[in-house]
Amino acid sequence: MKSLAVIILAAGKGTRMKSDLVKILHPVAGKPMLGSTLDLARSLGPDRLVVVVGSQRDIVREKFNAKDILFVDQEEQLGTGHAVLTAGPALKDFKGTVLILCADVPLLTAGTVKNLIKSHEEGLNTLSVLTTCLDHPKGYGRVVRGKNGQLLRIVEEKDLNAGEEAIREINTGIYCIDAKFLFPALLGLSDQNAQREYYLTDVVERASSQGERASACLAEDSLEVMGINTRLDLAKANQHLRQKIAERHMLEGVTLIDPQTAYIDREVEIGRDTVIYPNCYLLGKTSLGKNCLVEPGCKITDTRVGNFVTIKASSVVSESLIEDRVEVGPFAHLRPQTVLREGSRIGNFVEVKKSVIGKGAKANHLTYLGDATLGEKVNVGAGTIICNYDGLRKHPTIIEDGVFIGSNTELVAPIKIGRDAIIGAGSTITKEVPPDHLAFSRARQVHYKRRNKRKD
Repeated sequence: MKSLAVIILAAGKGTRMKSDLVKILHPVAGKPMLGSTLDLARSLGPDRLVVVVGSQRDIVREKFNAKDILFVDQEEQLGTGHAVLTAGPALKDFKGTVLILCADVPLLTAGTVKNLIKSHEEGLNTLSVLTTCLDHPKGYGRVVRGKNGQLLRIVEEKDLNAGEEAIREINTGIYCIDAKFLFPALLGLSDQNAQREYYLTDVVERASSQGERASACLAEDSLEVMGINTRLDLAKANQHLRQKIAERHMLEGVTLIDPQTAYIDREVEIGRDTVIYPNCYLLGKTSLGKNCLVEPGCKITDTRVGNFVTIKASSVVSESLIEDRVEVGPFAHLRPQTVLREGSRIGNFVEVKKSVIGKGAKANHLTYLGDATLGEKVNVGAGTIICNYDGLRKHPTIIEDGVFIGSNTELVAPIKIGRDAIIGAGSTITKEVPPDHLAFSRARQVHYKRRNKRKD
């Protein structure tokens, strides 16, 4: 295989998205479009990786900053040919094949690109373009072939000649081009066309006219090479990719009760014999172990879940760690930096934030646990609240092994409850409780005899 450089075109704003956010940062199955294209490029092991940026370049650079990426700026949006030419200085001493990718084609697979590269090299081509066929090609540049099927040129729709509108084969914007031909050809481009832009497609006709070998490699799945231009395209791409993701998990031994309503991001991992009920969202870098059960309406984001875990209906979990044989919910909320140790239980309408819940500990009802560390086999009664915020700072609470906390208790942090202590129901605890002690704090109950009975 020849040396490979990859140029990713990512400079356009994407005005048809009608968004304040640049198009390439819109996510498909949980990952920004540019992120998907970068993953694809890296999977090919390129010698150089260049990203051409323009709109919101500072945001794009900050989000994707990495040592293996060389960013170049396209100051003016003068067309795809101009964008590739902008990358020229970054590849001035490069000799090999230049692969040109578009950041707004997030469904493209490594297999299709590898086939393009293989076809390019085995055919000893100077230029190869990835094409596909559409029943309704309106809006796309058409691929014009000669009588023997050879590639002659690519014509943008606004510049089509009479009869060329019927051509179904379209340009995907993905190219393999020898570097020694590419950049000299770009310098000779003209903007004498309907859009007054420098078209990258014009290098195809230049290659043909100079007797260079130019070829088209057909992608059979047109959805895979679909460019995202509008919110309709974005929704279609999301739907297509989520279907593929669902199919992959089911083939690997996961049960999806209703695959059409399982919203699973591309980086999610799920163990075999796990069951996912309808209307669940598994997002980000979430991983679920084996034999888990996720009931309807749950949302789990960037969370690591062990084996034999049950997450009951309508629970929300973010950036947490859940160990084996834990039960969560229904209607539980685990906020970031929550750790549930093996066999613990977080029940209905319980909220946990930045806390560690020890092995076998449980908080079954209507409770808030924030900035707390709970030991093993702690029992937290219904209505317990940890008062961790004094209006300026958050304060920690430590509850040691075996503590029993009665219902409707307030623990005012910072505070420590010693091992095997008991807190009486209805208490407000503001001081440290020693181990093996009973603590309670209540106002004295007072009775007054009624002077006048209410009349019916």
